Amino acid sequence: MADWPDIPAADFGTEEKLYKPQVRTPFDGNYSQSRPATTRGIRIFPLSWSTMSEADFQTLEIFFLANQGSNFNWTHPLSSVVYSCRFIQDTLDSVWVAPGQRSVKCPIEVV
Repeated sequence: MADWPDIPAADFGTEEKLYKPQVRTPFDGNYSQSRPATTRGIRIFPLSWSTMSEADFQTLEIFFLANQGSNFNWTHPLSSVVYSCRFIQDTLDSVWVAPGQRSVKCPIEVV
């Protein structure tokens, strides 16, 4: 299992999402039954960088391409807890903000 690349910590602050997907089955009489779609809650870290150097972006891009569909270790920069994670989308979103600088979004989820 690969380890997260050595790049600056993300700007996610204290944002963290935990959800448990539900399956809703409609019934007659305007009500529906909800039940968990999974047996565990899913923790998502919506990592983003308002500015990332092009060199750090290239490092992240190589890591993304090599580990898409695989699990990797990520250390939370505030709590120092190591999580086994995976990318939750098929794209690495970036926008040029200045010469040699990008804004990057890269959400991951704990597996």
